[in-house]
Amino acid sequence: MVRSVVVFCSSSDKISPLYFSEMTLLAEELVKNNFKIIYGGARLGLMGRLADAALKLGGEVVGVIPEYLNKPGIVHESLSELIIVNDLLDRKKKMLSLADAVIAAPGGMGTIDEITEVISLKQLDEHKKPILFHNFVDYWRPLLEYFEELHARGMISQELSDLYTYHESAQAVAQELLATGRGLNEAPRV
Repeated sequence: MVRSVVVFCSSSDKISPLYFSEMTLLAEELVKNNFKIIYGGARLGLMGRLADAALKLGGEVVGVIPEYLNKPGIVHESLSELIIVNDLLDRKKKMLSLADAVIAAPGGMGTIDEITEVISLKQLDEHKKPILFHNFVDYWRPLLEYFEELHARGMISQELSDLYTYHESAQAVAQELLATGRGLNEAPRV
């Protein structure tokens, strides 16, 4: 059963307010459906909005941050739990180990790094966790089309629908987590 989700998303404050509004909705949906949220531990950008909105509603939010980013102005100081790790590689490993499912919300290079690694690990059968792209305003379309091209050229052998799903709204993401969670019979391997 899916009880905890890791959310990968942007730490930038220099993005459209639309993304912040949608991140608030995602936090509301996750808290309403009793999902524990794991994320990168920052107070900035969509990461901060996710944590603030979830905490305001009484949600459980766990941040995982590298030691060198554990500084005032960067780290969120009001989380349910803060886990400090050595570096970004340890952060990714720890976040995935704590989660039953993975959400890629809009983000930049860090988010792309995180989600492509998680997909690669799933391809290698290192985990069987559901992976969901929060494809708000078609944000992930170019990357998803690239994955389709890789599949068409034989570079990705698995069916893409076996690796991930994508959803246009926060509500659709939460509904997929609930539906997927009912069919998740294996304990996480990571």
